[in-house]
Amino acid sequence: MKLKNLLLLFCVLLTILMTACSSGQFNTYNEDTKFLLKYGFSPEKESSYFDVTIPTDWKIQSTSMPIGLYWTEVNFLSRDIGYNIEKYKGKTVKAVIYRLNEKLPGQGESSKYTYPVNAVILRDGENIIGAWLEFIGSTPLSLKKNYIETLTERPWIDWVMSHGFLKEMASPVVDNLTPEELIYAYFNGINKGDKGLIFSTLSIDMLHDMLYINRPEKTLYNTDFEQNSLELNTKSATVLSIEENKGYTPVKNKNIYESKEYKVTVNLTLKSEDNTPTRNGRNTFFFIISKSTKDSPWKIESIGTGP
Repeated sequence: MKLKNLLLLFCVLLTILMTACSSGQFNTYNEDTKFLLKYGFSPEKESSYFDVTIPTDWKIQSTSMPIGLYWTEVNFLSRDIGYNIEKYKGKTVKAVIYRLNEKLPGQGESSKYTYPVNAVILRDGENIIGAWLEFIGSTPLSLKKNYIETLTERPWIDWVMSHGFLKEMASPVVDNLTPEELIYAYFNGINKGDKGLIFSTLSIDMLHDMLYINRPEKTLYNTDFEQNSLELNTKSATVLSIEENKGYTPVKNKNIYESKEYKVTVNLTLKSEDNTPTRNGRNTFFFIISKSTKDSPWKIESIGTGP
């Protein structure tokens, strides 16, 4: 009987101890919610953290995705609220992406509409080491709602250039090509399976967007082309014609010095027609070829199926 009473007492004490410990545990979601509320935001729902290794080298090159641009950009925005991710280069930390209840207005002509916003938080253990917003799941801005253009009072491309990224993207293979030659080089890269050549034909603006477009869950950015993309899903491509649209009127963009549009007809053989609007045979694409600055080489700014 005494043994039973001792066991019962032990169980009660253990339950009390476990409850006390549980109530004192660090609740990351609650802490994240309180943190975001300081800036006027709140998460739609709880989301789980995932591991992220912060690269040691934030330089970029013309033959791959601009990962260093991503980290330099989000660090610049994190510093707007007092954090410095740079101190954690080479370290594996935790990241979370929250869809927020609040929306933000667009820029320029889109300012009369509001759009979805994500918040990204980085933690090393229990400590926040960086945080920023993603406007429409892509364009980053600080939690104070400041874009890079707002903080620098200059176009984004000026900030990019000031960090040496345009120089780092220099490519002797394509930098002296005409717009037509650049388009041929792009499809030549596809035919050769040369991703480095394909990347080198693309503008830094386009590559920046590609970091975010259709990224997988639990991922901060893409590191390669999508599997069903034109670049990876094409066995062979034969350019049939390239015609410049002389009546093209460029969209106003402070990050583009000059641009031209080309109608490109190509005969394609695809690896698969699943999950892609492109089909085997004759296809027409519209290429916007641009210069970021007066002295920049021509690069592919966008590829669409309509003018």
